[in-house]
Amino acid sequence: MSADTIDLPDIRPVSSTQAAPEAAGTESDGQRRWQVIATLVLLLISALIADQVIRSGYFTIEKVTVSNGLTHVDRGIVERTAWRGIHGNYLTVDLSKIEESLETLPGIYQAMVRRVWPNALELHLVETQAMARFQTLQNPNGTLTDSYINLAPTQTLRASPVLRGPKTQRQTLVDTFFSIMPLLQEAGLQPLDLSVSKAGRWTLEVRSEGLLAQARFELLLGRDGVVEKVDRFTRSFTIALKEKADLIGKVDMRYASGFAVQWEQGDAGTAVQLAGLSGS
Repeated sequence: MSADTIDLPDIRPVSSTQAAPEAAGTESDGQRRWQVIATLVLLLISALIADQVIRSGYFTIEKVTVSNGLTHVDRGIVERTAWRGIHGNYLTVDLSKIEESLETLPGIYQAMVRRVWPNALELHLVETQAMARFQTLQNPNGTLTDSYINLAPTQTLRASPVLRGPKTQRQTLVDTFFSIMPLLQEAGLQPLDLSVSKAGRWTLEVRSEGLLAQARFELLLGRDGVVEKVDRFTRSFTIALKEKADLIGKVDMRYASGFAVQWEQGDAGTAVQLAGLSGS
């Protein structure tokens, strides 16, 4: 009886030189892990220390200066306004908030604030004499509140126009005012009062330049297309109405094309006339 032959697999012992790289790799991974942890701990400690230093009294702002000369605005008012806007220290103070507070002062068109090491702020201001007043109802009792809107120094205004309307319409009033200003100036008209009611009805009071102060009249502009209506009127005004500006009492622009002119009482033609000179 013959014995079966069993082939055994060739099993070779692993030498120590083959196992060493795996052990070295494991040890290297562990070192890198501890290095990362140590770095994170150091960063956390550094952040905590920096936060404590920033919040401490070491960086207190001690001086506010105006870098340029002021002609129309009181320097003391400017500096007091800047101090009231400082919240935090030299490193944490929000410069944009200070700039915004300064630009609410009458006569300050633009404010630029910068840090001066180690404990000061420097203000550079652009003044303007062109200003508009914004009026709005503060409460149902009819109390009016006044604030100023500073216009670009290049604007030439004989008087400060008044913008009236709900507080929510402030920016719309300002944008509309800037849009119609070039149209009015080109026609020789000075804006006096631009108003929008709660119902969204717009009116504009203007004065013809070069004439007496009483040569002023009102435009009823309706709810929509305010800028387009002003453009339509100014083109027609230049052609046919400029010489009669002191006779105009009211202009109704609430027509699809043209407009109606109501003359001052006591003058010839007190009836309303329809003028369609602009064609649209």
